[in-house]
Amino acid sequence: RRANGLAAEALVLACELAKEGVSTDEVDRKVAEFVISRGAYPVGINYCGFPRGLCASPNEVALHGVPNTRPLENGDICNFDVTVYHDGAFGDCSAMVCVGDVDEDARRLVDTTRQCLYAAIDTVGPGVKLNSIGKFCEEFATSRGFGIVAEFCGHFIGAELHMRPNVLHVTNGNALLLKPGMTFTIEPILIEGGNAEIIGPLEDNWT
Repeated sequence: RRANGLAAEALVLACELAKEGVSTDEVDRKVAEFVISRGAYPVGINYCGFPRGLCASPNEVALHGVPNTRPLENGDICNFDVTVYHDGAFGDCSAMVCVGDVDEDARRLVDTTRQCLYAAIDTVGPGVKLNSIGKFCEEFATSRGFGIVAEFCGHFIGAELHMRPNVLHVTNGNALLLKPGMTFTIEPILIEGGNAEIIGPLEDNWT
C-alpha cells in the first residue's frame, strides 16, 4: 500500500509537470529525483534494459515510450507510467495527460479510457472472477466505438513488479476467484476504430 501510494504521488507530479514546451526527459528526471528523495527507487531504470525511470507515451505511442528531449506540444496527449520500489514492495500506476487544447476526438479517447478503468475497478471484489474484468473492458470499449489492445495487459504486483496471473482486458478463460489481499493493476489501452495489433518496437527496442 505504501509503495503504490508513493507511485501515485510521483504520477501526480509527472502530470503536473507535463506542460507545453516541457520535454518528457525533464518530467522523467524530476520524477526520479522526487522518488529517490522519498527513499525509494524509480524501477524503470535498467528494468529489462529500459533506459529511463518512467514510461512516457505520447499520441500514437500505445505504451513503453522512452522519455526524450522533444518538447510537448499543444494538442498532445501523453501517458505517464510510473513504477517505484519502496519498503520491499513495488508500486505501479499510470495516467493520461492532455497538453493544452486537445481536439475533440483525442479528448474523447482519453476520457473514455479513464471511464473504462474506473468502471472496471468498481466491478472488482471478493468472489468476482478475474476474467470478468477483461469481458467488462472489452464490452465497454466496443460499445463506445473504440477498439482495445489485446497484446498488453495488467498484472499482479507485490514483492515483484510483474507477477502472474496477467490481467487481460479482453474476454478470456481465467476464472480465478479474487480474494482479499490480492493486488493487481488494470491497464486498458483503448484505440480509435476497431481492435488492432500494435506495431513495434521501434529503434529504441521499447516504443
